[in-house]
Amino acid sequence: MAVYALTGNLATGKSTILALLKNKGAIVFDIDEKVHECYNDKQGIVYKNVSQLFPEALEAGEINRKKLGDIVFNDLSKLKVLEDTVHPFVIELMVKWRESIKNVKRICIAEVPLLFEKGLMEHFEGIILVAVKQKELIQRIMNKYNFSKEQALDRLSLYLPVDEKREKVSFIIDNSFDFERLEKEVDLLWYKITLG
Repeated sequence: MAVYALTGNLATGKSTILALLKNKGAIVFDIDEKVHECYNDKQGIVYKNVSQLFPEALEAGEINRKKLGDIVFNDLSKLKVLEDTVHPFVIELMVKWRESIKNVKRICIAEVPLLFEKGLMEHFEGIILVAVKQKELIQRIMNKYNFSKEQALDRLSLYLPVDEKREKVSFIIDNSFDFERLEKEVDLLWYKITLG
């Protein structure tokens, strides 16, 4: 059975779609969830490194993700330091997951937000892109993170343009509309994947 990557820009609804696919029977891997786990594991190397590199992001001994985000997204050199600390470890977890499911007969899907940006396409037989119309996406980011329009555009600038990704993927889900429409999109995707 093919293993698919689920990718898309910030606030496109990837986690919601991953949950819908899991409910249909997919085996899933959520990179953002793994990052959360690494930040919470005080004995782990990621927590130790991040807390040493960004002590101002700590709050009562916990890594405050909002504080950390404010620090690194206001200084791209610090963002690179954070990515160099966290991404290799989490990518290694993804590769191990990929290896662990090689004989599984069910559909397997990993949510990988920075799939193209980090050049991780080779780990997957297919790619599912979640796209949202730009105007709608900017508004969602502003609402979700309490950002200004400028801050939303700054965050989006860290991702490759969606139009560049469209030509390199197996499936596209348009999540510009309501949840009912999204469920239909996911139903259609599942039908196409199970046929394949």
